[in-house]
Formats: sequence, C-alpha cells, structure tokens
Amino acid sequence: MNTNVKIFITIFCYISAVMGLVTAVMQASTTPPNTPGAIGSGVVGGIFLIAGVALSRKPRY
Repeated sequence: MNTNVKIFITIFCYISAVMGLVTAVMQASTTPPNTPGAIGSGVVGGIFLIAGVALSRKPRY
C-alpha cells in the first residue's frame, strides 16, 4: 500500500474513533439516555480505534 494512502486512512480512522466515542458519551449523558445509540456509537468508535492502531504499527519482518 502506498505510504501516503496508509497515513491518510490511519488519520481518518483516528478521527472517526474520537468522534464515535464522543458521540457515545454525549448520547449516554442525555436525559433520558439513548442507550442503544450510545452503545452503537461506542462500538463503531472502538472498531475505528483498533483499525487506526493496526494501521499505524510498524511491520514485523
């Protein structure tokens, strides 16, 4: 994979992870709490976080 494309996708994953986790906290803190929406946003944010970490690791040879 091209290095520039990999960096772009990694940054996109990290930004999406932060937005997903912030959205989860905001939905959980409303009155009444939107629990299914918060769980869904948290799961999506966690998946993007894992993808960003996996893409930013150095390859093992």
